[in-house]
Amino acid sequence: MKLLVLVVALLVFAPYAKAEQLTIRYSAGGHPYAIELLELALSKSGITLNAQQVENIPSQTRALRLLGAKEGIDVLWKVTNSESEKQAKAILIPIVKGLLGYRIPLVHQKNKELFKDIRHSRQLRSVTFGLREDWADTDIFQSNELKVLTYGQGAEPLQMLETGRVDALPYEILEVTKPRNTSLVNDQYIAIHYSSAVYFFVANDNQKLHDQIETGLNIAVNDGSFDALFYRHFARAISHANLTNRRVIELQNPLLPLSAPLNTAHYWLDKKALNQ
Repeated sequence: MKLLVLVVALLVFAPYAKAEQLTIRYSAGGHPYAIELLELALSKSGITLNAQQVENIPSQTRALRLLGAKEGIDVLWKVTNSESEKQAKAILIPIVKGLLGYRIPLVHQKNKELFKDIRHSRQLRSVTFGLREDWADTDIFQSNELKVLTYGQGAEPLQMLETGRVDALPYEILEVTKPRNTSLVNDQYIAIHYSSAVYFFVANDNQKLHDQIETGLNIAVNDGSFDALFYRHFARAISHANLTNRRVIELQNPLLPLSAPLNTAHYWLDKKALNQ
């Protein structure tokens, strides 16, 4: 009888058992979507996230070195490259579905027809693009033999565009909705695209956390909650960018490791849903 009572009690109270709590340290200042997705993924693995922001990490290079350190962080999210995947363990699921690989040129109003007749990347070689010197895009554009004028962290790229030092600033589509000087406009004809993946990274020796995040992300992908969160954050920007009515100019990305799951279609942005 006592055994029967114990079994019944376990069955009654099991649904109310507290999920495992896990403290995750991450660099402050990132997009809220990433931490919400991390929370979602861990919840799918039966874990309640206790998120702790770590201030004063000046760069992603520094953040990579701090992964797993005693006074460091536990998770980092960034655009991948081969060097990053050597320094840390990547969860090979692109958390923004390749969205950051789409770029919309910002141009001066008087130069708004610059890209009207552009239909191939070779035709971009007459354009001078302004890109920050420490951005991955800079290497990608240069490797495609495009002209790039680089600038440092304290520079004023909008002023460079206004004064004609550069012809265009290729901004990610998340920037398209931001207000600009009235003399600057988003090009209406093209989007520049290259394959790009933002991953969660953990320390190389933290296989357990890697597997917990990977398992949870895959569950969220399969049950639709990943897409629900993604479009809640980014549907407006995607719609505003009007990608379905632009000519997409493809660039090669030599920085994307061969490990990228390019053939796993459900990890990437569905081109049929670009204008939802």
